[in-house]
Amino acid sequence: MRLSKWGYYADFTVYPVVIAVLSAATLDDAVDARAVGAWAGALLLGIGVWTFLEYWLHRIALHQTAYLARMHALHHRAPQDYVGTPTWLSLAVLIGFLLLPIWHFVGLPIAGGLTAGVMIGYLWYGLTHHWIHHSRGGALRRHLESRRVRHLRHHYSPKRGNFGVTTAFWDRVFGTQIHS
Repeated sequence: MRLSKWGYYADFTVYPVVIAVLSAATLDDAVDARAVGAWAGALLLGIGVWTFLEYWLHRIALHQTAYLARMHALHHRAPQDYVGTPTWLSLAVLIGFLLLPIWHFVGLPIAGGLTAGVMIGYLWYGLTHHWIHHSRGGALRRHLESRRVRHLRHHYSPKRGNFGVTTAFWDRVFGTQIHS
């Protein structure tokens, strides 16, 4: 979906605040070191879970689901335009389908840690994807060059693949890595 410039950059300002508030609230509610450990483990798991969600959402939802594929095609046609998911929508989905149900079933430390981890992964994905398409050079661009090359193969290769932006792991697992 096309976004305003403010709407496009909102993730980069809103998500760090939400992650910090969620983490502080969760850790404030933790009653002992075991709960803090559960939170930390869930946070790391959430980051890993995000990498799979990123791959799956990109491969299946954005390329094989008719409605979403049409919207995602905007990004493929104009990779530098402000196209993405509105922050309010991604936050609502993460809170409604991840944080609240997990909190209900296993408690706040695990739900807060897992959700914060997924949000950190989502934020890293957004920053990486932005740098791939909008960075004009410098040390960061050189550092991310291999990811940029992989992602541009996704855009411009006649083969379908390279759905992971932040990692090639799931493309290797599922055989969708484009090498050249």
